[in-house]
Amino acid sequence: MENMYIEKIQINKKNKLAGLHPAIKFLVVILYSVCTFVLASIHLTDAKLSLIIIPWFLVILILCAASGAFKKSIKGLKAVTLVAFIIFLVQTFIVPGGEELFRFGIIRIFEKGLRTGVSLSFMIMDIAGIFVWLFQTTSNKEIARALEESGMNYKAAYVFTSTLKMINILSDNSKTIMNAQRARGVETEGNVIVRAKAFFPSLVPLILGAVIGAEEKVLTLEARGFSMQGEKTHLFNLKKSGIENRVKVVSIVITIFIIGGRVALWIL
Repeated sequence: MENMYIEKIQINKKNKLAGLHPAIKFLVVILYSVCTFVLASIHLTDAKLSLIIIPWFLVILILCAASGAFKKSIKGLKAVTLVAFIIFLVQTFIVPGGEELFRFGIIRIFEKGLRTGVSLSFMIMDIAGIFVWLFQTTSNKEIARALEESGMNYKAAYVFTSTLKMINILSDNSKTIMNAQRARGVETEGNVIVRAKAFFPSLVPLILGAVIGAEEKVLTLEARGFSMQGEKTHLFNLKKSGIENRVKVVSIVITIFIIGGRVALWIL
């Protein structure tokens, strides 16, 4: 019976890329971010735009598709793209400096603003996008176990993962409270003022619920001996997909190639 339970709580992924060990995924994230900064330093055209980081975003889409998590990643990628687009508009149309490239009435685009807008917005898309891939293909339980394997204190690992869970918990609780308000006849849809009137009163039960939930978690953890000193046992263990070494080698080779190409451009 015990073996059946232990087997039940394990995570088995058919997709080998999604089933990579979290440490290897984190290495991919770090190397991808390093490559993003290196590619952003390569300026093309007379306006010195960092155009290479635009197609670099396709790597994230390929990773999400190859991992079988493309549909799950769409929502996160849309949010990242929206934030990047807003930053692009603000930087392009507000930041002055350099040669004036375009003017239509009061709307003006300067060389510095366009350069900053392209570089900053696509760097945000690339770096935030790779983290979307990481969290969509890795559960919080896997991250916590990987952090403990890396030598992190189990209490710090729990705080980190519980913080990630808290976002989803508060979001779900907020939806429940708003549905309850709607069932009581409170108007929750309309313009900004109407939504604000319905939202702010819901903060009190939301915060109180979070405090009560935290107290219950503390009691549950203490009942399970969370604060007891000594070696901890784990029922959940991470499994490797078998392609960790290949992914590591490919990632390092691509990073060395990009850095080497950038150094060669500096020398030439």
